[in-house]
Amino acid sequence: MTKKTKNVPRNSTQYTHLCSEYIIPASNILDKISYKAHDLYNRALYDLRQGLFHKQYVKGYEQLDSMFKKRYKARECILYHELGYVQSAQQTLKEVNTIWQAWFKANKAYQKNPGKFTGKPRMPKYLRKKERHTFFVTNQNAKVKDGYLTIPKLKIKVELALQVKKIQRVAFKPVYGGYKLIVQYKINKEINYLPDNGRYIGIDPGVDNAFACVSNTENMPLLINGRNLKSVNQYYNKERARLKKLQAQYHQLESIINTKQGPKPVYQETKAMKRLTVWRNDKIRQFAHKASKRIVNYALSCEANTIVIGNNKSWKRSSNMGKKNNQNFIGIPHKVMIEMIQYKANLAGISVIRTNESYTSQTSALDNEKPCWENGNKNRQRQGKSPVNRRIKRGLFKTNNGTLINADINGAMQIIRKVFPKTSFVNGIAGVVLRPVKWTALI
Repeated sequence: MTKKTKNVPRNSTQYTHLCSEYIIPASNILDKISYKAHDLYNRALYDLRQGLFHKQYVKGYEQLDSMFKKRYKARECILYHELGYVQSAQQTLKEVNTIWQAWFKANKAYQKNPGKFTGKPRMPKYLRKKERHTFFVTNQNAKVKDGYLTIPKLKIKVELALQVKKIQRVAFKPVYGGYKLIVQYKINKEINYLPDNGRYIGIDPGVDNAFACVSNTENMPLLINGRNLKSVNQYYNKERARLKKLQAQYHQLESIINTKQGPKPVYQETKAMKRLTVWRNDKIRQFAHKASKRIVNYALSCEANTIVIGNNKSWKRSSNMGKKNNQNFIGIPHKVMIEMIQYKANLAGISVIRTNESYTSQTSALDNEKPCWENGNKNRQRQGKSPVNRRIKRGLFKTNNGTLINADINGAMQIIRKVFPKTSFVNGIAGVVLRPVKWTALI
């Protein structure tokens, strides 16, 4: 009886739209519309919730839109025409309906299989009072002319990137000191994904080494230095804790709410906290863009058509590496960076596969071990093998013959073997993996 071989699915996703981001200062017009979008969102959510409570269900976006049109004609609620453009109001109603329908689908999935969830999905909540909310302008009202985005009613004129020719819609997302313009534009390009050529890149996400990249070719492995990003997060946590301590001491933006345990103080974000968060997010996004570009270039230089990334489900939630290591690991948004690597690699025709990375750090790639429980530390202990844990430090792994190898590089090689078990790292590259190249992004 012949053993069936596992077919690894290749990418087939075609990216029809991408986004380009710009920061613009706040203005009275933008703030007014943003607050109106907040009010419209809450009113639409109120209608959906009341319809559920009284079993008079609002069925879909069309009925929700019709309700607001009738209210405007009867002058009961004029929010429908206070966002500058009617299409902007319709986009906000679609946003509310999408969130509401997603909650319904999550509830149905929870009833069928509660084990897939960490808890029962909660009903969408109202937005906070006195808070700006994201609003949208469609391509019916936002025009591109001579490389500039113009929206007459909002008095917006922004120079766009060269690749932006035809837009779909523009989102105005409130940030500290202004707005982030997220311009969704079409790309007239069909991605021709490269076939499997037997050359693979394995990526092991981490902290000190944000990403350890290795190929099954004779190219030297690449370590993406994550210490500067770790330093940014540590400073952010320390400074934010100091600001919160001062806020509690001087009762800044404090309000008292009644709970079952008695009165409890609740604090809003101060300007200093918002400014600090914006600084930290900018640093992370800058690092993510530079690191993802470097990784895609590395894959192209290795002529690899497939990237395999270790990515466990709920790994942040179940992380148990000690208080200090947990704080460093959880503070780095690996998911955002992995998604950035994926879409940039896909645009270059490279397939990206995410896989569970269990036992990749406990097993030896150079000893041709499979990353499974049989070769893990607990089973080695049961069999009386010594040493039980061959990862002698956070950054060093000792093979069976005493060779020392970077632990993250060993994990990256085993991540490849998770998806492609027949991949060999013994012949030709055993010496190369001992000399990884470290690359640091300036942020």
